Amino acid sequence: MMSQSRGAVSFEPLFTAEEIGLGKEAHVEHVMKVFVTLGEGLASRWIEMPRGVLLLQTVPDDPASGAIYLYDRELQVFYFVVFDEGRDDSLTTAEFDELVAEYNLVSWTAHPALLRKAIGKTAMA
Repeated sequence: MMSQSRGAVSFEPLFTAEEIGLGKEAHVEHVMKVFVTLGEGLASRWIEMPRGVLLLQTVPDDPASGAIYLYDRELQVFYFVVFDEGRDDSLTTAEFDELVAEYNLVSWTAHPALLRKAIGKTAMA
């Protein structure tokens, strides 16, 4: 069995689009722009799927400052992607690309309902 480079991955709910002042009808590009602006960052990587968006947000002029966020387009909830071991808030674009592949983050982005089920099981445990 192979172990993953940063241990287990989890997704911490942050807030909804409504909580940052956006209505349910807001277009996903506008939602992402508002989210990045609130964090005073840049969208260094963006993977958009019909049901979710995976985003690497970095600080301007600091390429090793990225954090990964997943946006559930159906429930309009933002999640912070957390790794049990190692950094999860000082990533480069190259590390993002590696972690996306290693942890199959695109699958979670494509199917946020699975993410919601996993979080629900953890909350009940």
